[in-house]
Amino acid sequence: MTLSYFTGEQHSENFEQIIHLAEELEYSIRVYESNWSNQFNFLQAVYRDTAIIVDVTIPDDLTQSTVYPLLTAHVNILDHILVFSDKHYEDETQILPLNITPQRARTDKDKDLLAWLRVQLEDLKENQHYERFEIESIEALANHKERMESIIVASLDKCKKTNTNKTRVMISYRNSCSEEVEQFRKEEEAKGKVEIKVLPPGSLCGDFEAHTPMRKWMLAGLLDDHIREVNEVWVYYNDTYTNSWWTLAELVMVANINKDRSDNEKVKIKVYDAKKKCFLAENELPKFVKVCIDSDQHRRLARMLSNTRPDTMGPENIKNINQLKQIVPIMRNMPKFLRNRLVKQMRPLLEQGVPTSIPKEQQEEMIQDLVKMYSDPDELERYVNDEVFQDVFWKNISYQTEEQTPALVNGIVNPNVFMDVPMTEDTGLSEDELKDAAYNETIISLTSTTGLKKYRVEKGITRYLWLATRMGQPTIKDAPGLEVIQTYNLFPCD
Repeated sequence: MTLSYFTGEQHSENFEQIIHLAEELEYSIRVYESNWSNQFNFLQAVYRDTAIIVDVTIPDDLTQSTVYPLLTAHVNILDHILVFSDKHYEDETQILPLNITPQRARTDKDKDLLAWLRVQLEDLKENQHYERFEIESIEALANHKERMESIIVASLDKCKKTNTNKTRVMISYRNSCSEEVEQFRKEEEAKGKVEIKVLPPGSLCGDFEAHTPMRKWMLAGLLDDHIREVNEVWVYYNDTYTNSWWTLAELVMVANINKDRSDNEKVKIKVYDAKKKCFLAENELPKFVKVCIDSDQHRRLARMLSNTRPDTMGPENIKNINQLKQIVPIMRNMPKFLRNRLVKQMRPLLEQGVPTSIPKEQQEEMIQDLVKMYSDPDELERYVNDEVFQDVFWKNISYQTEEQTPALVNGIVNPNVFMDVPMTEDTGLSEDELKDAAYNETIISLTSTTGLKKYRVEKGITRYLWLATRMGQPTIKDAPGLEVIQTYNLFPCD
């Protein structure tokens, strides 16, 4: 039984005890320190070892080396990777980047780190749900592609089968209702039929936080990830539920997920009326719950989400888009036979980005879509000029000044309006301007339908985002692998 322990330059206060624990459980242990290890060391360990322990504690001094540049997407996918942080928020939840969500989650109930690790390591000794194998070199990776993908599929299937006798539920609610929602969760779980996920209030976004459109969609994508893990979404319904773009985002994500699913695979929505203290019958459901998305809206949502996910898009990609913009006129003036030859030469590279675990016809469809885009200058031009590549999308602050989000039209969620909202609520302010306003205690004014509204700007919670090493290079230079997101709250002035 083998175990690899990845740690940053700053060791955990439990560093020695973790090593002793692993040895006590008869694991053969390797320790990898971030200041001399690399991403391939992590990838090798992922497919070779019985268990992986990753200390993702964020140091106070961000010049210190951390494990973040070493990590790959497997940290969120494979069941045998155990992640912990020594730092916690006030509610006792670990301080982790927004997009680090391991399969074996350590919750606020697992205050004793060593006790939690012992339980996980003992379980992994007894239960290995997929094979392990050795990857000899970086050059050999291509030879193991199908084997690697089969392990990922097996791990995700294992996660889906956990507690199969219980229905997996996520509660959608306003942050202001968090205490009553927690009590509601306890009462429902006590009945023994459901396993409920409640994202801590403000864990993704607080009620008064201001964000760029890009970051709003990034957070919506993280909501999408959480929803894909459950069977049902329960709306904790009260008078203010529909006021927020964020709560409606959860319903839109459900509709988007369900678009191509069969009836028995769809995420179901139930509505719990907070005033009546009961679930509403099907014929009592409010109209806003039943979000309808057509194929064009589905494609637009996919574009928004895929181009704002930390693992598929980042600020450095905008440089690539700007280069593509320069290529468009060249391709437009290029003889068709040369253009076709160029695309033919590119096809093997395009194919490498398509997962082999999906059905053959879907693989070919994805390849053909990519070939079509690169073959047609008009298609490529539409792509590079998409709204998700505009400066305002990435840099300007978006904020809801109205009491109710305009995404709700006549009591129904309008998907097109919903998707327009982050850009239509552009304040014209940058993050630097919010920073200055908070520091100088400057009152700012924003336009609403009732006129100018004044806001006090305050520095909010510091959040973090993990950005994977791409093409061997970290995308964030100041704190490699880790983006620091300083949030700012806008409070209405009386």
